[in-house]
Amino acid sequence: MLRHWDERRLSDLLAAHGLTGVAQVPFANDGWSGASLTRLVRPIDGKAFILKRSSWAVDWIARSTRDHALREGFIAAMPLPLPEPLVAPYHGAGAEGTTVGILMPDLSDRLLAWDLGGAAPDRRDLGRIFDALARLHAAPWPIADTDDAGHAWPTAPLAERLVLLAPRSGARLAAGGLAAGHRFVDGWTAFARLAPRSAVDLVARLDADPTPLLAALARLPSTGLHGDLKLSNVGLLDNGRIALIDWQMTMLGPVAVELGWLLVGNSGVLPDPPEVVFDDYRRAVEAVAGSAFELGAPFDPGRSFPAEAVEAVVGEIAAARFRPTDRILGDWEAQVDLAWIVGLLLRGWRKGLDAEAGATLGSGAAAADDLALWCARATEAATRRL
Repeated sequence: MLRHWDERRLSDLLAAHGLTGVAQVPFANDGWSGASLTRLVRPIDGKAFILKRSSWAVDWIARSTRDHALREGFIAAMPLPLPEPLVAPYHGAGAEGTTVGILMPDLSDRLLAWDLGGAAPDRRDLGRIFDALARLHAAPWPIADTDDAGHAWPTAPLAERLVLLAPRSGARLAAGGLAAGHRFVDGWTAFARLAPRSAVDLVARLDADPTPLLAALARLPSTGLHGDLKLSNVGLLDNGRIALIDWQMTMLGPVAVELGWLLVGNSGVLPDPPEVVFDDYRRAVEAVAGSAFELGAPFDPGRSFPAEAVEAVVGEIAAARFRPTDRILGDWEAQVDLAWIVGLLLRGWRKGLDAEAGATLGSGAAAADDLALWCARATEAATRRL
């Protein structure tokens, strides 16, 4: 498997940014994968960096999604052709034995909240995010499977992504001693107690065999997805650009997959109910579809890439346009239906925990009512689509 981060040593990457010998302080974060984060402050100017280390041995998400290339390191080491105003905020990646080290700026004061108790983003900021997301999905370049020439991007397999947090996966992870696995098990147990039997059966059926859901998704247009669009992976920068971090689960798929996770992953802070978010996203797509495509400038202007790598990923899109609406959304009603199903399968466990705790979501809805809504919408959608 091609891994461009193997081509540079982590020590050389740190040296290039004046970080040789700089103390690395553990950095608290809400990630679950097993990767470690440290914070470094460059003595010469006080600039702060985050160094993320990951490997197949420590990262259960990498193992669960067959991430042999360690995708985020691959993307951090290569030019990612994102449309304005999006940017992938990486300074590069390098190898340290079998570990990949990914160097980023410290964006702690720019990343948004995504969970209960966090400060809700205002609607103006959400409008900017939906516009940027629409541009990502409408972009003329696909994130494609790795080819023999090494000019494409390793992607997360859709089936494994859909059941990554499902009951059977949670049980396996808990049996292996992973703390997150125990949390998933507790959540699915609460879900089974509180959700209607029809919803519990739907999750169990798709967990055992996601083929019907995959077949329904395959009937919709496929595009490049970020894959983990929780708002804590979104940073609003001073220059108007929008940073997206944590590209570990980037994939090809219909926008229903992105929207399902966006809605369930951020329900603690989203100020509007899902139906409003669906409408806002669709309007954003319609606003950009077919317009001129503008490739964003690199996040780090000082970085250099091999000429052939740049040509491979941006050479064919210089004069392109954003794709038309039908090639992004296809059957919009089917996208919405499948987003309800995907969301419940991905995070019904958390909805069970929140309902059991009597939580109130960012929209003001009681978590118990939200659980009932998702169960009803997902089971109704399943009768139409699966």
